[in-house]
Amino acid sequence: MHVFRRVVAGAALASVVVAASGWTAYAQESSAGTCPALAVFGVQGTGESAPDADPKTDTGVLALMFRPMMAAASGLIERTYVPYEASFGGATAGGSLPYSQSVGHAVDRLDQMVGEMARRCPSTQFAGAGYSQGAHAMSMWAKRVGGGTGPIPADRVAAVALFANPARSPRSAVFPGRPGATSPAPAPGTSGEEVSKVSVTDPGLGGAGIAPLNDVEQGYGALTGRVADLCTPGDLACDAPEHAPVVHLITNIAGQSNLDPNDPVAAISTVAAALATTAFKTGVAVVNNDIHGKSLDELSYEPKKSISQRLAEMSDPRSPMPSADEVLSAVLKVGTIAFNAVKTVVTKVFTPDTIAQLATVGLADPAAAAMTLGTKVASAVVELVPPAAQSRMVNEAFAALKDNITDNRDLFNIATLVKYSDTIAKHQGYASVSASPNGKSPLTVAADWFSAAARDIAASAQGPR
Repeated sequence: MHVFRRVVAGAALASVVVAASGWTAYAQESSAGTCPALAVFGVQGTGESAPDADPKTDTGVLALMFRPMMAAASGLIERTYVPYEASFGGATAGGSLPYSQSVGHAVDRLDQMVGEMARRCPSTQFAGAGYSQGAHAMSMWAKRVGGGTGPIPADRVAAVALFANPARSPRSAVFPGRPGATSPAPAPGTSGEEVSKVSVTDPGLGGAGIAPLNDVEQGYGALTGRVADLCTPGDLACDAPEHAPVVHLITNIAGQSNLDPNDPVAAISTVAAALATTAFKTGVAVVNNDIHGKSLDELSYEPKKSISQRLAEMSDPRSPMPSADEVLSAVLKVGTIAFNAVKTVVTKVFTPDTIAQLATVGLADPAAAAMTLGTKVASAVVELVPPAAQSRMVNEAFAALKDNITDNRDLFNIATLVKYSDTIAKHQGYASVSASPNGKSPLTVAADWFSAAARDIAASAQGPR
């Protein structure tokens, strides 16, 4: 247990060591410019930050959490916003940096800022909050910390709150990895007395975030129980349809593209380049994994994953390019149906024009975007309807595209379209929707949680010297 410096007003006070005295000591030290009990870092959403933003100015959605949090644990908490591009390739206000790079920069900046403070304040614990794009970055940071590869050990992280997290795992509980839990786990080294009073409602969502599949499928390791994924039902960012892998494809392609409406040539060229790379990587994977047989008459297409699923995986800009051996192996099978099937989906459905249209329409009307995509997929199927006398391989190609319809069946579900008809309002409603038994909003619940964690840390003397 750490011992703090205290300002002792009289000899009688020296003999009384209780939780309240620890809390007061932390407040005195923090107000004097030393280290807080809990340092909170916030990563804001798209368009809410910039590389030169003031890290101490309360703006954006997270300000609605940080202001009451600071008031509830005055002197115990220090809050800092992480300045970064917060851009989406020029499609929204802010810079033109593609989304995927913007998220990466946020994680790097968070690493740097947390690392610096951790060295300066060796007894301070940390917490993080992120909204939308910022939640994606904070989620990736938390997964690294929980896996032992972050800038600080997991036992220095008290809490992580994610709002509208695009990297939310499929069917994830509100506390990922702890199904049924309604309160967060205690901060390391504390009794958790205050934190145990925080209660969260789990909406039991079946969807997932729209981030690259590799980000969505990771867990939080040693931070399990101290991470909350707060997602409003129907928010497409974190509750996308479960059976719609092409949603990830669209997000991945848009996320690595320049979508600046003032520079349409650059927009189309970057989308086309991303599509070409995706088609190549997917084609090699399909040929090497899903095509069987040594001669033309023996060849069969037996997919281990649908083309939509492979496209969703390979459209992630971090997915590796095929090796020379893999490419050579695929080339030896050229002439089979695999590349034709991939080409049909990519050229007929996911054209640069369609991606740009979906990115634009989807921001204003997700239901219309889903219907546009459904129409494109349906037209691709019509082109491959086999006549009665067609060969077995063409029949397999037709079956493969039917599998893609099944794989993406939620896009054609009227209930799904109704659910997402007001997704923008839901994405912006984290200060108003209920997230607890007593009706508190997600932002208010998180503010209560972080301030409670700070009080627990102070009470257990696990803070700055």
